[in-house]
Amino acid sequence: MVLLISYDLDHHARPAAYAAVEKMIKENSRSWAKPLYSQWFVDTGDSIETWQTRMKNVANGAADYWLILPVHGSRQGWLPKQVWDWLDARV
Repeated sequence: MVLLISYDLDHHARPAAYAAVEKMIKENSRSWAKPLYSQWFVDTGDSIETWQTRMKNVANGAADYWLILPVHGSRQGWLPKQVWDWLDARV
């Protein structure tokens, strides 16, 4: 399953939190692609609930927000070719 994880951590005011999210994503996904500054696609066998718990553990400030969605079906956008290739191989 591919999930989209998108977040805003205290309006970008906490660089260490962004680094912690990046580390958590890289350590817990089978594969990943990072199309935008605070957005990742992750290839995982884990549930959205599991990823929610992981995000809560690293992004837990009062002004931290995130969204986790499954990726499937048609999609449109303007992203680098390697991101589209990554998605096309998995979705």
